[in-house]
Amino acid sequence: WIGWLALLLSLFSLLVAADGKSLFQVGIVSSATGELTDWHESVKGWEVYKLKLDKKYPLGFPIVGKDVTFRYSFDLNVTDDESDLQKHEAAVADLISEGVDFIANAQPNFAKEESVLSNKANLINIHGVTSNTAVFEQDLPNVFGLSQPTETFYPEPIKAFKDAGVKQVAIVYRGDLIELRVACKAALQAAEADGLPVQEIVYTTSDSEVLEGVAKQVNLSSSTEALVGCSLSAEAHKILKNINEMRKPLKGIMFTNGPANHTWLEEVGELAL
Repeated sequence: WIGWLALLLSLFSLLVAADGKSLFQVGIVSSATGELTDWHESVKGWEVYKLKLDKKYPLGFPIVGKDVTFRYSFDLNVTDDESDLQKHEAAVADLISEGVDFIANAQPNFAKEESVLSNKANLINIHGVTSNTAVFEQDLPNVFGLSQPTETFYPEPIKAFKDAGVKQVAIVYRGDLIELRVACKAALQAAEADGLPVQEIVYTTSDSEVLEGVAKQVNLSSSTEALVGCSLSAEAHKILKNINEMRKPLKGIMFTNGPANHTWLEEVGELAL
């Protein structure tokens, strides 16, 4: 609530100082191509938000003054970083030089770098996807997050595993992608806090042999009876298929893959519960 209030006050201040401007440009750098396209779906969230605003306020979002009502509209300027950090930073810099009024994040793996660039340019930077608390611990005045921290995600499922009598949980994650690494580190903390033993498995590539090796490690552990995975959706699909083919009996499986991939459950078919 405090974050939302600060964001609204900052937006209001910007709008009041707009000096007659009525159309604001929101810059978004997303991963439309490359390895990190899982998160490109988050752009739809910003698009839906804009459509709802346009539908509810066809003449523009109203700010009511004493004697007059100002109305403001927003356009989205979306560009592709090809899943590359340096290209992401360059694209953000280009948007800033083009004069966008806000930066909205759609690639959490590059959220920290984006927040620094946006704040330096004195632009509001809104994060609707990342739950990496390190982004916000920088205390940058123009940076706001709308998601819950990852630390709040895992206590409940970990407790459910413990209550189900799980001896040990495998926590599998992509170690070179910060959003996924941070997510599963939070799962590790939750398991340790609940006294649940952990089999930690880290990998850094989507190579099929590597993912098969991950599944084998889970399969070979006689104590592991549940799985938490922080992986790209295609990787999670392969790991799950491999575990199923090995007939490893597990009491629970939980994958976190960023924004919801609406086709993922259909792709895994009968393996999904």
